[in-house]
Amino acid sequence: MTVSQIQANRQFLPAAAVALCGAMWGIFWLPLRTIEAEGVGGGWISLIFNALGLLSALPWLMRRNAWAGFSDQMINGLLLGTAFSLYTVSLVMTDVIHAILLFYMTPVWSTLAGWLLFRERLDLGRVLAIVMGLGGLWAVLGVSGGLPLPRNPGDGVALVSGMFWAAGTIRSFRRPSDRIALPVFTFSLGGVISSAIILAVAAAIGAHLAQVGDMLAMLPWIVLFGLVFFVPPNFLVLWAAQRIDPARVGILLMTEALFGTLSAALLSGEPFGLSTAIGTALIVSAGLIEVFRR
Repeated sequence: MTVSQIQANRQFLPAAAVALCGAMWGIFWLPLRTIEAEGVGGGWISLIFNALGLLSALPWLMRRNAWAGFSDQMINGLLLGTAFSLYTVSLVMTDVIHAILLFYMTPVWSTLAGWLLFRERLDLGRVLAIVMGLGGLWAVLGVSGGLPLPRNPGDGVALVSGMFWAAGTIRSFRRPSDRIALPVFTFSLGGVISSAIILAVAAAIGAHLAQVGDMLAMLPWIVLFGLVFFVPPNFLVLWAAQRIDPARVGILLMTEALFGTLSAALLSGEPFGLSTAIGTALIVSAGLIEVFRR
């Protein structure tokens, strides 16, 4: 077996894990919208999900040496946790399809950052992927309005969340941890902090993200959905993000874009026009180009 074959085999499991988690996150919006429809704001859902992540990591952090590198991993956690909190609330602030597609500009941001900051090689395939990704962004946001600017705060939140995710995956790949529990803990702690800030801002301006609703009745469902859609994928994605490069992480998570746009088009009742279809095709194709390039 050649060195390249050994390296490919080592990356198969992390890549498969990321693709599976992306597929699960593709229908993440459905329970989120269901809970939000019962009056519980998205900020509270994000906070509870991240609190579950904190608790799930604690049993593996009982040993003193398990906390080695905490300050370094906390930076990764703040970036990734903030990204996911912003993405979670964007799913109830704007159209599901727009939130998913704008978040999944991450391969573009990761590739550009790798080229600008770390002098990674930018070959023809990646240039084409960047062009198609930006073209998809233009189609989703700018066909009728000229420049591809966010149409509403939810669009802006989704776009920024993808940038935070790209930064976090880049740093996780370059500054990995020997154990997975600490990255999960710091990711969730970053999510708790950012969710608390989101809740404070939402409460101050009277936004629906901070609505409590019938929290007591919905809490068991929130916990159940968190234990299915949040905790296991976090362990898997953070484990994989330390073993494969950030652009590939973003690309493999395109399974969420595929599952998410399909499920939203069929189940959400939101309009799915020609410009959205073109944008979806371009953004997903950008990811596929990168996969086949490798």
